[in-house]
Amino acid sequence: MIHRLVLLLLLHLSAAPDQPGENPRAVTDSALAAVEADSAKALAARWTARLAADPGDGAAALGLATLARLRYDYADARRRYAALDRDPPDRYAVYARLGLATAFDAQGLQAQADSTFRRALAGARATGDSTAQATALMNLAYLVATLDGIESGMAYLDSARSVLPTRELELQTDLQRRHSVLLAVQSDTGASAEAEACARMAASLGARRLEANCLQAAALDLRIRGLLDSSLLLLERTAQLQRAAHDQSRLAETLLREADILRGNAAFGRAHQVLDEALAMAAASHNLLALASAHTGAGSLALRVQDFAAAEDELTQAVALFQQQGDPAGAMLARSFLPTLHAAEGDISGAAGEADSIIQWYRGTGEVPNEFEMLRTRASIAMQAGDWATARETLARAAQLASRHTMDEVTGSLELDWGRLALYQGVLPEAEHHLTRYLAGLDSSAHVARHEAQARLAEVYAREGRLDRAEQELSLADDALERWRGTLADHELRMLAFQAMPTEDYERHASAARVLSLLASGGRVPSAFSLAERRRARALADQMAEADALRRDPATPGLAVRVHGQARPARVEDVITGVLDERTALLEYVAGLGNAPSTVFTVTTAGVRARALPSVASLEDDVARFVALLESGSSTGQLSRKLGNALLDSALASLPRTVTRLVIVPDGRLHHVPFAALALPNGAPLISRYEVSTVPSAGVAVALRRRAAEDTAVSASASLLAFGDAEFQRGLPRLAGSGDEAKDVGRYAADAAVRLRGDASEAFLKRADLARFDVIHFATHALVDEARMDRTALALAPGDGEDGFVTPSELAGLRLSARLVVLSACETAGGKLVQGEGVAGLTAPLFAAGARAVVATRWRIGDESTRRMVDDFYAALAGGQPVGAALRSAKLAAIRRHAPASEWAAFTVVGDPMVTVALTQPHEFPIVWVAAIVCGVLGLLGITKARKTRKHERVEGSFAALRTSYGSRVDR
Repeated sequence: MIHRLVLLLLLHLSAAPDQPGENPRAVTDSALAAVEADSAKALAARWTARLAADPGDGAAALGLATLARLRYDYADARRRYAALDRDPPDRYAVYARLGLATAFDAQGLQAQADSTFRRALAGARATGDSTAQATALMNLAYLVATLDGIESGMAYLDSARSVLPTRELELQTDLQRRHSVLLAVQSDTGASAEAEACARMAASLGARRLEANCLQAAALDLRIRGLLDSSLLLLERTAQLQRAAHDQSRLAETLLREADILRGNAAFGRAHQVLDEALAMAAASHNLLALASAHTGAGSLALRVQDFAAAEDELTQAVALFQQQGDPAGAMLARSFLPTLHAAEGDISGAAGEADSIIQWYRGTGEVPNEFEMLRTRASIAMQAGDWATARETLARAAQLASRHTMDEVTGSLELDWGRLALYQGVLPEAEHHLTRYLAGLDSSAHVARHEAQARLAEVYAREGRLDRAEQELSLADDALERWRGTLADHELRMLAFQAMPTEDYERHASAARVLSLLASGGRVPSAFSLAERRRARALADQMAEADALRRDPATPGLAVRVHGQARPARVEDVITGVLDERTALLEYVAGLGNAPSTVFTVTTAGVRARALPSVASLEDDVARFVALLESGSSTGQLSRKLGNALLDSALASLPRTVTRLVIVPDGRLHHVPFAALALPNGAPLISRYEVSTVPSAGVAVALRRRAAEDTAVSASASLLAFGDAEFQRGLPRLAGSGDEAKDVGRYAADAAVRLRGDASEAFLKRADLARFDVIHFATHALVDEARMDRTALALAPGDGEDGFVTPSELAGLRLSARLVVLSACETAGGKLVQGEGVAGLTAPLFAAGARAVVATRWRIGDESTRRMVDDFYAALAGGQPVGAALRSAKLAAIRRHAPASEWAAFTVVGDPMVTVALTQPHEFPIVWVAAIVCGVLGLLGITKARKTRKHERVEGSFAALRTSYGSRVDR
């Protein structure tokens, strides 16, 4: 690298300021070298002085224009290039045109770039500058290849090769690089060798930007050949070179390619991080094409993780940027995500209108595959709206299009669409016909598609009353899917977790709820329960895979195949022998979506029963209002009784009188229901009669009880770790009372570690030997976003390389032996809600990490009320009560002191309610004695307390929005 900089400097200095023969090519190279070496300011000063002395100094004028372009000041560059352009052109005018065209190209303004490169080519021919001719031809090659095909681009490169002087080693190398790209696009096996040779030559010349471009070409070839991991490694090396060379525009393009591969591998957390940098680099370099593409990528990523508000914002920006550049094809690519987005948000009219517009566009451009897929999307939107006539007409148009263009490879997908439509309409024989044909045409490797079709076929059989056939079809489908899932690696499970789009999820779970309800009502209750558990177990495993996919730290170990048994389904007999006794019953819900009925399975030592319940959709408004009233401390009126009647009465009526403990497995929106606060027929809250806890699935309940049986370590005194009053990032208010809470909790264990302020850190949590603690207590903020799992975290102090936000995947990566984890923070029982699958928030990952029981909160809580509840809870634990009973005691104490339900109903036990912890009642000393002892000791030792100061890095990224959103909340 040094020898190149020295050579360019000598070339520049060897020509006197007034020397008419100063080489324009050397001037532009000097400008590039100065930018890469961070010496552009000094060089600009010298050229400015020269131009002041001689306004006709073309070399200095060209140099300043080039520096402006390389520093992305395009307005100044255009002004300076325009001053140099003249007819007939001289050498500086030719290089001014080349520079201006390059600026247009870097901004994604391809039409302007094309016309300006052609003007430069004409000028180069007129002045006899073969180097400039070759430069123009090489750049035109890409533009021509895009419009007229690869062969036309190759012809331009051949023309460039014929005029390019052999002494121009960098341009010769760049020509080779461009040739390798066109070869790669043609899947030519020679592309890789040519790109690698180009990179070696560029490295020997010390040309960092050119070396990076060559590596990018090699990465493209690897990607086209399906070698994605190797391509990603090359792109990462490319990005390093471009950062070193301050090539922000090309860096943005490299990062976009990285993000695309990461997105394809379902590494969504890293993809989001890379896209953030791509957006920043594209904006800094005014690369409108990269900026529009980055917004498109961010929008599609947000859609995949069901963050609809972010998706709409990103895609809208992308469309506007593409339109600004005069790129209708790019704008249409961004718009193609909008119909699915609008449909997922419930805007069916907007989704339909957008889809119709896109169909019209693709029909005009002749892009048949795109038109076909958008017709299928339009038909799905019509089905969602119940517009059967439009759905049928649109599918017929898709079928005609496929037939007219002999698209045999896609016509099978229409059989599924016709089957779905018939099933929606209740035309069951027609649905069976199409679904059977679809299954017959599926490739043996299409495991997920086969399972989905078989599940729909099972619904057909169940609705026809052929329950034996329905149960058999669904069982076989589950068996085959689970065998295949068992062979998958981490990254494959991550991709699988995000495979279905939101509307497909809704349809799938509504169908499952109907089948399970029909099986249960038809007397096949144990089978229906088992099938519900299998479905729930897959969903829990997918939630862990999703948490893994959204992690941003590539060094974090994979979590998708390590869920500690919590993804195993349970049979009725497993629950009876592994979880229940005569005092305990398990209530497992299957939430019906749309018009599908809900079901509650009640399991006791006597067996399992099922009861049909109203559709959850019919209860959603009441549930939302009930929770809002509870949280605000207002009276719930008759709502608690209305919901108690809808959700509990039929299940409780069948329970033996000996049952005093309920283990509840919620589903879908029922996760939001604070069951303990629902009213019994006598008007009293459920907690007055029963101890209440929740668990993600019956399989998790069995696994946690098994974990308890395997826990042979008996300790006379529990060890406890408590975090409180952490020093937060800016935007989160201090919780001074949480420090007092942590100290209060610490009094209940002889072996207690209380971490406050900067010591209450994420770094300590990750690096400490957590396996020695029986109880871990977090008194802190929690950031919970039901739209996005990657914006859910527990807040601790940052530092030592950690940002202070502990995400679900990081929690799952801990190594715990804790019997109890207490999340004394806002909304810690919440998280991303996945229909029919549970809450993927902060509790489930703790079970994966090794915890047995978690106490969490459903809504925001205040410091003082929390402290009283927590103290009562720990006192009951120290008195020997299990976790579930201890929390019930604390709630009953709150009720007796007439505390509003907002204080006690927020808390819930998740996991094993039978966990006991060997805590001890703290010794109480008069406060005067404590003060005297403390003062005496401090005086004797001469200790003065010094406040530690810490530096905090401001972490940018997805948590920035959350800090703003939650920053005004003074409670937890």
